[in-house]
Amino acid sequence: MAARYDGQTLQLETVSRFDNTPVEFAGHHFWNLPSLLTNIREGLAKARSLYGEIASVGVDTWGVDYGLIDRAGRLLALPYCYRDVRNCPDNTGEVLHQVGRRNLYRTTGIQIMDFNTIFQLHSERSEACSLLDLADRLLFMPDLINYALCGVMANEATVSSTSGLIDLGTRTWSEALLGSINVSPALLRKPVMPGTVLGTVRGIPGLEQTPVIAVGGHDTASAVASVPADESTDWGYLATGTWALMGVEEHDPILNDRTYELNYTHECAVTGDFRFLKNCTGMWMVQELRRAWTVDGKAPAYDTMMREAEAAEPFRSFIDPDYLPFTKPGNLPEKMVQYCRLTQQPEPRTRGEFYRAAMEGIVMRYREVWSELAMLTGRKRSVLHMIGGAIRDDMHCRFTADALGIALTCGPVEGASIGNTLAQMVGLGDLASFREGRALSAASTELKRWEPSVGTDAWTQAFPAWLSRKQMASGER
Repeated sequence: MAARYDGQTLQLETVSRFDNTPVEFAGHHFWNLPSLLTNIREGLAKARSLYGEIASVGVDTWGVDYGLIDRAGRLLALPYCYRDVRNCPDNTGEVLHQVGRRNLYRTTGIQIMDFNTIFQLHSERSEACSLLDLADRLLFMPDLINYALCGVMANEATVSSTSGLIDLGTRTWSEALLGSINVSPALLRKPVMPGTVLGTVRGIPGLEQTPVIAVGGHDTASAVASVPADESTDWGYLATGTWALMGVEEHDPILNDRTYELNYTHECAVTGDFRFLKNCTGMWMVQELRRAWTVDGKAPAYDTMMREAEAAEPFRSFIDPDYLPFTKPGNLPEKMVQYCRLTQQPEPRTRGEFYRAAMEGIVMRYREVWSELAMLTGRKRSVLHMIGGAIRDDMHCRFTADALGIALTCGPVEGASIGNTLAQMVGLGDLASFREGRALSAASTELKRWEPSVGTDAWTQAFPAWLSRKQMASGER
């Protein structure tokens, strides 16, 4: 994505898009980093030819996944994908047995999920020929791409915070936790904050002096930086995509028995504050349904699936999108049927019924988390800002406004790209602060507002039934 700045507003333009599909080898899933880097370099070269001079470059990706670098600066292996089979409850349980679940949460404040980096590293250490014995540095996905572009190895703060290895008090790596999984602290460096100039682009003609700037390397951190909120109001955010991340910004952590029991997370914001949030399954459900219905390489159009869902009976099958089997790739329709059998409710039969059940389940989970946030923080929010690609889905937005009974402000769609740009502008001195960046995002975004409709009562009445099915399924896991 290229961002143009005219002194008053930002305009995003798509330069290049490409697939990011994991590769399978010997029963494991890895990220195809060579393909990603080839496409990124081609995109940057295309941007150079389109625009001439480029002010700077910034990279954001998903969290938790990493690559290991040896003393010669070589990548030892392709990075594992966080959905790989090695990230399982048994592996997580071994770490929790060693360090204590409550101690881990009290130290890091991070939501305990099977794919957190601490658990992935334990799995790597358990291998007969562990690559950790050959490694000199550990770089997370945006760190790896920055290193490939400019030759500088640095651990960026927001993506580092997703690892489950950052001490909440010191805001740097916990040597005690690293020691508990037999990983050397020397693999990691003190995290750098967004806005830090790392180096200059190498190997792309015409861009050799272009700065590479650390941004909110975790895409959600960049997305939340773009929220066009009025800082004088009480607001929350919902960053939508494959995952749905619902939360608020807090200056201090909220660590108590309830946040521990409900598994809320404290990830680093671009400002150094905390993104206090819950990580829920988002459009992954829709993506997996669409993949299951792909025939001869042709997938059904989103608009078609939405129309079919609109025509389906509401609140017929109650689905918990965070049910563990749903989080792994493969045959989601059959998994949803098995879930309905397990929870003794009607099974979806048509594409419209599957799509509607998935979407209603996603939004019911929003309702649950929104209520929890009010309870945990001690205050209700007056507005929810929704950002990300899923705000293009009108049914999704309407369902969310009705289920939560609150006004939504939707935009920007490309929140992570806007937030990425704002961090580059802070690094270049074009913006004095990320607060100025929020105002620039608001000035640059055409916002859409959704008000709750008369359908709010229906969601209120259906919620207890959804919750009971969720509890029934969780008791059987």
